[in-house]
Formats: sequence, structure tokens, C-alpha cells
Amino acid sequence: MDKVLEKAKELRLAIEQTSEFQEYMKNKELLEKSEDVIELKHNIANLKAKGKLQEASNLEKLYQSHPLVNNYELSKDALYQLLKTIESIIK
Repeated sequence: MDKVLEKAKELRLAIEQTSEFQEYMKNKELLEKSEDVIELKHNIANLKAKGKLQEASNLEKLYQSHPLVNNYELSKDALYQLLKTIESIIK
């Protein structure tokens, strides 16, 4: 079992060194620190709480088209594909 655990740790380190993982982490951090994105999310939540669903929907479209959100989603998809490939190899 120790051998399996060791190999799992090696795989984790190898994944963390991939460009997909590094790009994902960079975009995640940028997204989490973006005042524009944080404000949009806050405003969307407030509008939903007030029952102003149409206005919230309009802001959600703006949120989804934000470049940082787009970059994050693309990098998340790339990392997911890498992990699915690894999963298929392991099976």
C-alpha cells in the first residue's frame, strides 16, 4: 500500500507541474482577486435576494463574458481534460 501511496504522490506532483494545472491556478487566483468580478457576483446575489431576476440575469451574462471568467473556464476545462486522460490511462 505504501508503494501505491508513493506513486499517487508522484502523480500529484507531476500534475502540479503541468502547464494546464499552472494556468488553472493562475486564472483561479486572478479571478478570486478581481474586484470587478467580486463586485459583479455580489451585485448578482443582491439582485436575486431582492427578487430582481431579470436584472440579475443581465449581470450574469456580463459576468460570463468577463475575460477573467472566460480564461478561468477555459483553463478549468483543459485541466479537466488532462485529468480525464490520466483517469483513462489508470483504468
